[in-house]
Amino acid sequence: MKVVYIGNYKDGTGWANACINNILALDSAGVSVVPRSINFNGGNAEVPSRILELESDTSLGSDVCIQHTLPHLYVYDRRFKNIGFYVTETHSFSDSMWQKSINLMDEAWVPNKQMVKASQRSGVKVPIRIAPHSLDISKYENVESTANAPELEGTFNFCFVGEMSKRKNIEALLRAFHTEFHPSEPVNILFKVHKSGYDSDQSLSLFRELSNHVKRSLKTGKGHKEEVVISGYLEHQHLHSLMKQAHCFVMPSFGEAWCIPAMEAMALGMPVIYTQGTGMDDFCVGFPVKSTLQPCYEATDTLETLYTADSKWMEPDVSDLGAKMRLAYQQYSTNKKSYDNLCESAKHGASSYDTATIGRQLKELLDG
Repeated sequence: MKVVYIGNYKDGTGWANACINNILALDSAGVSVVPRSINFNGGNAEVPSRILELESDTSLGSDVCIQHTLPHLYVYDRRFKNIGFYVTETHSFSDSMWQKSINLMDEAWVPNKQMVKASQRSGVKVPIRIAPHSLDISKYENVESTANAPELEGTFNFCFVGEMSKRKNIEALLRAFHTEFHPSEPVNILFKVHKSGYDSDQSLSLFRELSNHVKRSLKTGKGHKEEVVISGYLEHQHLHSLMKQAHCFVMPSFGEAWCIPAMEAMALGMPVIYTQGTGMDDFCVGFPVKSTLQPCYEATDTLETLYTADSKWMEPDVSDLGAKMRLAYQQYSTNKKSYDNLCESAKHGASSYDTATIGRQLKELLDG
């Protein structure tokens, strides 16, 4: 079997990393896979040398074409079995009309169970298969200390890694942290953030503006600890080294199809605090935060037909988010054995999504 895999794997984004990991997973399972790059943001990020080797192969004689891109860009080609691989974070996406494009495919692949239901609600009629994302777990087993933040020494540290977008819900995380913890407590929070189209300094300025707004709005009068913030691009080994200083990962997003940083945190031995009712339910080990379906709001940094008020996503309860952060800290402080067991469970959970394991699952989907 030969597979053409079309994706934006050179964009340097989380989406690009998902493409890379899927290609390498298929390759590890012995599938002849031919990557073909498309570009959405003008980026030209470095990719693994194995991807470049696979690119050099011809697509002639291919049996399958996996289109890991936006559904409205799908093209049906009768020479192949056509598979559309997509993600969505809302309860449905019928307003986008993506279902019409997806129904042109022979099959749809999505990474989690929540998306199967959302696709069915939206009118997708073709077979829908769950194709989980993968991770090269070996990269997280012996992380060298190549970077550190002195502010994180001697404290319990939460960690967030992600883009500064409405969907990631950083404002809720700031509210929860600064409401729940007094600045005198030995607790800190690390943010590794970036904003698409902004350089490192601009991203940092934007974060500080948001943080100051939240602190002013709380009006607690108790003062607030400064967050540890890193903006812009970091080499993976440096990012992982910094993450190793943290004790708990937090992702309070309104919707999340997967979340590679959360999976990376688990591979490093961290439990995850996450929004319940999203795709993270499938793999996260840690503390789910109560959430309710609410109309999407203020997500103006995406396509006009996505995240509109006619669609709904999961909104985490800020009070429960703070309570789960407190629970993680207390467990670490007063019941270290229980906390260590949770960390081991997180690490074990991540290992079940190793490249080779998921590669075999993807091959089985293709063979089926």
